[in-house]
Amino acid sequence: MKVNPNQTKYDYMLENSKNHMDNIALTFEDKKITYEEMFESIDKYAKMLYKKGVRKGDLIGICALNTPESVYLLYALNKIGAVVIGYSPFDNRERIKADVELTKPKMVITTDAFYGNFKNLEKSLEFSSILYSPLESSSNWKLKLGYNISKIKNGNFTLVRNNRLKHLLKNNYDGLVLPDTPYIDGELSDIMFTGGSSGIHKGVDLNDVGLNSSIEGMKMLCDEGYYDNKTYLGQIPFGHMAFGRSILHIALTNRMTYALTLKAMPNDFYGELVRTGAHVGSGGPPHWTSLIEKENGKYIPRRDLKPNSLTNLFVAFSGGEAKKEATEPAINAALQYCGSTAKLGDGLGATETWGPNILNFANYFKEGMLGVPIKTVKVKLIDPETKEEVQKGKKGLLYISGDPIMIGYHNNQEETDKVFHYDEDGTKWLNLGDYLIEEDDEFYKYVGRQKRNFVCGVDNIYPEQIEELLQSLPEVRESVITPISDDIQQYIPSYHISIYSDQIDYDDFENRLEGLIKKNIGESALPQRIEYTTEPLVRMTNSKIDIEYYKKKDQQEGHKKVYKK
Repeated sequence: MKVNPNQTKYDYMLENSKNHMDNIALTFEDKKITYEEMFESIDKYAKMLYKKGVRKGDLIGICALNTPESVYLLYALNKIGAVVIGYSPFDNRERIKADVELTKPKMVITTDAFYGNFKNLEKSLEFSSILYSPLESSSNWKLKLGYNISKIKNGNFTLVRNNRLKHLLKNNYDGLVLPDTPYIDGELSDIMFTGGSSGIHKGVDLNDVGLNSSIEGMKMLCDEGYYDNKTYLGQIPFGHMAFGRSILHIALTNRMTYALTLKAMPNDFYGELVRTGAHVGSGGPPHWTSLIEKENGKYIPRRDLKPNSLTNLFVAFSGGEAKKEATEPAINAALQYCGSTAKLGDGLGATETWGPNILNFANYFKEGMLGVPIKTVKVKLIDPETKEEVQKGKKGLLYISGDPIMIGYHNNQEETDKVFHYDEDGTKWLNLGDYLIEEDDEFYKYVGRQKRNFVCGVDNIYPEQIEELLQSLPEVRESVITPISDDIQQYIPSYHISIYSDQIDYDDFENRLEGLIKKNIGESALPQRIEYTTEPLVRMTNSKIDIEYYKKKDQQEGHKKVYKK
């Protein structure tokens, strides 16, 4: 069923769901919420927020975890016409302060566990707050008791009853009629923040038609009814991540059951897939590699996986960062062992495009490929030197055009101008900074990030290519390659390698590493500095490896070879 995307996210969801109100929309622990109950809650939340003074165009911050209350709040604010700012609950106070100063919200609605990041800013930055518990819908009284004690101990509470969501919802709003808020095509609806992988943390201005259009484009890749009566595991944070928000909207605009969980870490992933009986699961590479382990230098399915434990799962999607070819066969073997018919799909997107724009799944699946563009975007690959479109089979920078692309970076015209490019006819293109290759069958293959690539001597170095090769070494858990500035070579490669154990013969390991790199890439890609650790690599709050962290370590420690056991 094709639905017009040129409306609010709330109206788009309502139109897609209006004939399926008895379906289960949300689950949380043992709680089941129908679409009718969800819309009733959204309506009550919208009236409560309007009574509190929220109006169309107001900038309202949300710092949320994946609970029913968070779903109601997001769509209630959208129904009113407010602009939602997605603050990460996992950012530190300095980052939160910078984001609040940039966006200047009228109000912040936050789970009380993270109120400490906001309460000292309320007076100086002139916003009000509403607090709510992430365990409001939980039936586990012991967990709730422990949480409440911790909340009081850490000072994450307010004595002002009118600032507590639970108290506000006890009021009767039946007589309140919300005013009409005419939809204006392309107007600002959301501000989310990039993960900072470029080193510059930016707010991203987005609109409703962008997300709705993205969903419509994804629907066209599969048959009608593909998702009917299916359950989508909802562990990807949707309050502050475009990937998570797009998953939430995919589920609720395809009449699915969205299985909410607070257990979002990779080590919880398999258990939550089993517990919820999920038909569709999405996660970053760390989520999917949690299904496998290494034995005698080879990746194999984890020994504690249960046969036929994932028989419902028919879509397995990896996103967030590039998956590794070395681990993919073992992941697919693990899925098959657990009774799943799914093979691990892939995709590419960005906060600037409301999530995935190229997908490898459903009727458009091919192993080892990134996928095909969704049907509501146009893509082209550009030679960064000539600015001309490259031929099929040649590497080029990915440019995307269409409704899903952002309005621009919030209050940052300089950074916006760097990524937008215009054809002679006025068509606007967004440079995503990814190198891809288009194959003859219109599938695309991922090469690497433009901002990660660097020149050593006369050779281009692609860090992702090196990292993929290192995965074939049995000692390696994961790695990240960074550039160190050099007067002669321009840049030289620095290897940060996480190994499973420090009880290895380092000389033998480095001989094998050098042979592997020379054979497959060339001498210019050999490490000039190696840092070893037995711990997993440092990650950002969006689960991506924190490349900037390792670049700063390079600056501090210089060219020297480091053994960190």
